[in-house]
Amino acid sequence: MPTAAKSAKDELLHTLRVIVFREDDIYVAQGIELDISTQAKDIDTLIKRLDLTIDAECAMSLERGGKRFEGIPSAPNYYHDLWEKRSVALTHLHVPVDHHLRLEVALAQAA
Repeated sequence: MPTAAKSAKDELLHTLRVIVFREDDIYVAQGIELDISTQAKDIDTLIKRLDLTIDAECAMSLERGGKRFEGIPSAPNYYHDLWEKRSVALTHLHVPVDHHLRLEVALAQAA
């Protein structure tokens, strides 16, 4: 039996760029290709929460009968601009989320 065709976003999304910035005493991680975010008091916890948040968003979209991440738009332009102005690439850290998606994380200063 043939498998269902993947959506264009599913086909193209192999790496999710994530911008990390500090707001007061909280670190915020915001996806660029997907408007998914989380926050924590430190970067290690932030990355763990981001991993869980992305997995949960993927699972919820599949439970609704759609494709993974279906219905989640790209982040607002503000975050795309932060990505372009990133100050530290955290060595372009790649964190495996699942076998189809990797995270590229960079640090920026919020305006």
